[in-house]
Amino acid sequence: MTVRSKIGKRALLTAVAAALFISAIFSSCKSQDKDMPAEKEQKEIVLPVIMYHSILKDEESWNDYVLSPDALRGDIEYLKKHGYQFVLTADVIEYVKNGRPLPQKPVILTFDDGCYNFLTYVEPILRESGAKAVLSVVGSYAEKENGEPQSSSYSYLNYSQIEQLSKCGYVEIASHSYDMHELGMRRGALMKEGETYEEYRSAFVSDLLLSIDGLENNCGITPQVYTYPYGLVCEESLELVKACRFSASYGVEEKPNYITRSEECLYCMNRYNRPSGISTEEFMSKALSR
Repeated sequence: MTVRSKIGKRALLTAVAAALFISAIFSSCKSQDKDMPAEKEQKEIVLPVIMYHSILKDEESWNDYVLSPDALRGDIEYLKKHGYQFVLTADVIEYVKNGRPLPQKPVILTFDDGCYNFLTYVEPILRESGAKAVLSVVGSYAEKENGEPQSSSYSYLNYSQIEQLSKCGYVEIASHSYDMHELGMRRGALMKEGETYEEYRSAFVSDLLLSIDGLENNCGITPQVYTYPYGLVCEESLELVKACRFSASYGVEEKPNYITRSEECLYCMNRYNRPSGISTEEFMSKALSR
């Protein structure tokens, strides 16, 4: 039983409300000092983040969100040839918070949704090439994989497989929500029409708690990173992710990231979606732009 499990939903909501109140006071104090000169100008590090989803060999499946294993392998070799070094979100967090150095040309590869084909195709490519990746998993998808035969075409990773991947040292597990990866009455993690803030906070934090507990209880992982479903973000969700002690989050805007020693740069980091149908060179000319 984890600490989060013990405190319960109501206690967590109370704790989140208190954290938001303290954050508001702190922000007010910081705004009063905004005209004070900084002690030292901070160097910006350009950080490209590339977003993948499903990897399949079947050519008929390739589209904006499904890529071939050969194309992924080509992307990784291109990055290595041009001097990029693969890092995880945890490495960037350590740089921002503690000053631990980053490579001169860092890059992050992310894979959304927790597709089973990450295990069949992506992990072997990462292992052979010395690359690293962030894998964002949806809790409810993992729970539904109950031991029946899995297919690379449509299945998702179960918790046992996620735990296995987390121990390899080159795969970082992020939360992609527990059950907000949908476009129904609620669009991703956005507020629903007519929903009060209190109702939204309860729904969003409850979903976060289920996601966190699923990973902690089944995999021994406490996720530091939240990946917004479909990249849909609202101001309320930004503050709640921070209040629930996630150290970083990912969106989907296609533009560069500029990493400083300010923790704000860790939230809603931008990512370039890698579609099929274009060459590695064409895609990288955009994704590695500054």
